[in-house]
Amino acid sequence: MKLHDLNGQFLHLERWVNNPKYSATAQYSEVGKEYHPRHGDADFPLPVFMLRKEDVIVHAAAPERAIRRAIIQGDRVSFPCHPDALSEFDGCRGFSSPERHERVAPTSSTRTVLFLDTNERFMVKLHLNKRISRFIRRLTASSVFHSIQISRECERLSALPTCPKEFAFLPESIGIVHKQKGLGFVVREFLPRPAKESPGVLVPFFALYSRDERAQSDAPLLSQLASAAGMEPLNYFVRYILRPFMKCWAFAFLEGGILFESHAQNTLLELDEHLIPRRIVQRDFQSIPVDPAVRKAKGLHLQFRKHVIGREDYPRLIEHSLIFDHFIGDYLFGAFAEFFQREHGVSNEKFFLEVKKSFREYIPHAVEREFFPKGHVTFTDSFHDNICPLLYLHEAPLCRMSY
Repeated sequence: MKLHDLNGQFLHLERWVNNPKYSATAQYSEVGKEYHPRHGDADFPLPVFMLRKEDVIVHAAAPERAIRRAIIQGDRVSFPCHPDALSEFDGCRGFSSPERHERVAPTSSTRTVLFLDTNERFMVKLHLNKRISRFIRRLTASSVFHSIQISRECERLSALPTCPKEFAFLPESIGIVHKQKGLGFVVREFLPRPAKESPGVLVPFFALYSRDERAQSDAPLLSQLASAAGMEPLNYFVRYILRPFMKCWAFAFLEGGILFESHAQNTLLELDEHLIPRRIVQRDFQSIPVDPAVRKAKGLHLQFRKHVIGREDYPRLIEHSLIFDHFIGDYLFGAFAEFFQREHGVSNEKFFLEVKKSFREYIPHAVEREFFPKGHVTFTDSFHDNICPLLYLHEAPLCRMSY
């Protein structure tokens, strides 16, 4: 992918400028090949059923009116269902035959699809009882509700006077749950918020360091961006990506107790019309944990049904480490470290020193001691259903000062 060809190439970046090296299981998928983003068809017909509103629960977080109208029509609700999940709704009222089919394309996450023929640009995250990578991608009632709650929190955070100008998110503005089955879908809007007058170009973080499968001779986009700016690649990364990223992540954590699971698939870089980085965009809110201690100190509500740190599977410090040290440190910054070493001869030591400096700039020493362990955690290679045991490592993490 050439830099000057970026505009309008979101799906190409999602599907073919995406080197999935973040884990040993990253490429595992039980989904039908025709629906796979890397190996499947360019698009496919998505069955959409028309259900009675009384048969579903509707959650909303300030959706765009046109998008709401596309989903909810009076006392009827459009209910898209992935072809690989149709059998789960056998016998349910309204599922005897689809009302229509919509042409959609899979994005990098497989089960989130972009609608191609609608006037409004939006994606839908679908229930899929299939394993992709480590996890089975169910979309239960509690997960739908949590996604909408986090989107509301993002809206609230973005309105604060202390919100960084680089902070943005893709709204998960409508969630629909089938009452009988307890399963549903989430509408993710394509335009980031806060809204901007001039549209930007969205580049998934993985597309910054990956080579284009269909144009292998093209340099990675991050290399091209740095060259266009006349800067050394690492200096460009620190100025336009690393520091804005850490500023936004720390802001959401310290002001809202929101720990974004910001690996390379969940994070995007928004470029302006001159291809200058403008904002860090967060997406995918289903499993975002919230810290009750931070929220209590800020006088914020704690009415979350799941993913409240300290109330579920892992102790508090361990969960913070899982999010930052593993998902962000190992998956995200680990991939960037490989890129800089491979493409520009930057040592891991030099790269991770910059990450640690940025962490300390936005996460004070006292906060690190309170919320993070001395060592760090990672996933083990074993997993069952959606349970993955963790391994605690006593050595200092790559991306934190560790006191």
